[in-house]
Amino acid sequence: MEKMLLITLEIIICAVHPVPRSFPRHEQEITETSNSTEPIPYPYSHIDIDVALGLPMFARLYLLHGPILYHSRLVRNVESQSVGFLSAVSIDFFFVIRAHLRRWPGRCLLAWCTLIFFIGGWCFRACEYQSTHEHWPLTDAMWLFVPIFGTVGYSNLAPSTYCGRTICALSGVFGVFSMSLFIAIATGKLILTRWENYVHTFVLNAELAKEHKHQAANVIKFAWKIWFWKGKKTPLSSMRYLHMERKLHRSIGIIQQIKRKQRCLNGSTIGLPEIQMVECSTNMNTEETIRKMATLESKMDEIEGQVVNLDYTLNGTQNVLYFSL
Repeated sequence: MEKMLLITLEIIICAVHPVPRSFPRHEQEITETSNSTEPIPYPYSHIDIDVALGLPMFARLYLLHGPILYHSRLVRNVESQSVGFLSAVSIDFFFVIRAHLRRWPGRCLLAWCTLIFFIGGWCFRACEYQSTHEHWPLTDAMWLFVPIFGTVGYSNLAPSTYCGRTICALSGVFGVFSMSLFIAIATGKLILTRWENYVHTFVLNAELAKEHKHQAANVIKFAWKIWFWKGKKTPLSSMRYLHMERKLHRSIGIIQQIKRKQRCLNGSTIGLPEIQMVECSTNMNTEETIRKMATLESKMDEIEGQVVNLDYTLNGTQNVLYFSL
């Protein structure tokens, strides 16, 4: 039943096309004034029959999923199909698109934006009219599409029909989706790789270690000065003593902050590969311990058997000595 509905929907979509005949334009109504004549603009709800039948033809773009799907290596490769079947993963159109986005994010985004740009520009040109009842130039339509797609707003042009306003709303929705996709791709490109993160963490650790040594030297210096002034019975309320004590406490606080930063840096370098390595090492150590315990248990059984034999031998020797005496 579902396949029949899909086939019927496909037939309906593919059947929509402009009627192969020309419709005469309505005679332009004019308003006579004293000096000039101006054509009356079309109402908001005006749309030509060829435009009304031409816009739904873009629904045929769903046919692109067939070539994309069946020309993909993920679908043609028997190994990927086998792994997907064993892992209960359906290698369908959405899986292929996600795989392409992961492998070529920039190319996919560029192709998507280019396709939407030309479709949106053509739709604006078809829906909007000039004061002379002619369609907009394609350049003006594309110029209007750019700020709307970029979620900026209208430019010096604005749609004057319901058809154009509908295209504006759809362009804004696609623009938000495209901008979010662009931000996600840009963010992924800006994130440091594993080895870059190691280098960055190493440099920061070196700087923190240097600062730690400097502050530790300050703590020793300030503590010695305080001890020296106490030995000279300097009043504890003197400005020099209080100033030096304040510096000592500041250096101790900086050392504590450096230690916290070092712990955070060491924690930030731990990723999934490190966790997997630790898990693998732990599993190997556990297996080795279990094997050694099994070996030790077998040796203990052997020793226990030897002790039993020795006890039996000693008992026999004791009996022999008893009867001989």
